[in-house]
Amino acid sequence: MLPKAIQKWFIYVEACESGSIFEGLMPQDHNIYVTTASNAVESSWAAYCPEDGTPPPPEYFTCLGDLYSVSWMEDSDTHNLKNETIKQQYEVVKARTAPRNESIKGSHVMEYGDKTFKDDMLFLYQGFDPAKSSIRNRPLPMPSLKGAIKQRDADILFMWKKYEKLNGGSEEKQRALREVKETVLHRKHLDTSIDFIGKLVFGFDKGPSVLEAARGSGQPLVDDWDCLKTMVRVFESQCGSLTQYGMKHTRAFANMCNNGASEAEMKEASISACDGYDMGKWSPLVRGYSA
Repeated sequence: MLPKAIQKWFIYVEACESGSIFEGLMPQDHNIYVTTASNAVESSWAAYCPEDGTPPPPEYFTCLGDLYSVSWMEDSDTHNLKNETIKQQYEVVKARTAPRNESIKGSHVMEYGDKTFKDDMLFLYQGFDPAKSSIRNRPLPMPSLKGAIKQRDADILFMWKKYEKLNGGSEEKQRALREVKETVLHRKHLDTSIDFIGKLVFGFDKGPSVLEAARGSGQPLVDDWDCLKTMVRVFESQCGSLTQYGMKHTRAFANMCNNGASEAEMKEASISACDGYDMGKWSPLVRGYSA
């Protein structure tokens, strides 16, 4: 049994498709409440990027935060947490992170688990700074989404900004450009290979729809998690590491399992799709590139 001080848990989860971690799996009677940066099918978004309305200092050329994480941390930093409930902050973070005014940027903050203690004050979970005791809670301004990008593109943005700042004609600048090109090519390889594998396994007409299908609310991503791990390992052994970018295809591998594809079928299709591909640094055996 948990000690009384930690009988209830409040957890923030920042990840792309973070809702898929809990959808259909998180019990509602375990005294655990979770909010996530996105639902089960969408990317989360980076914030304070170089071309944003509120960019980082000029010496930094990367995104400094995530829209969801920035939203809840800024809210906590600027409020008296003895006067703000979990529910109130959830609504604030949801509004600051979700698409609005027809914008295609932003993600849908979700909640899972035990919602019976959402009226608890935040200081019970985050502590309390006496210096903020006199703060009157006011609505935070909406963060600028002008330069916000999907989290999985943040590394490309960093590499490109790094390339732009280097001296023209230098060997370092040429290496930076090669890194960008190699990364983009591997991404394209992952996208086309997985699409082709789906067509080989389920047919050219049916394959794409099978791989892209999203399960309804309340259903877990996959029925057999060991199968999912196996499918990923087989693919990487033939086609190279998924990398963080390629993890967006996890649903495709899950759907292969959900639709009865076997390990042998996956291996045969992966060999056909990726035969002759030089994995190089994208080999799953290279530290830092394994999914």
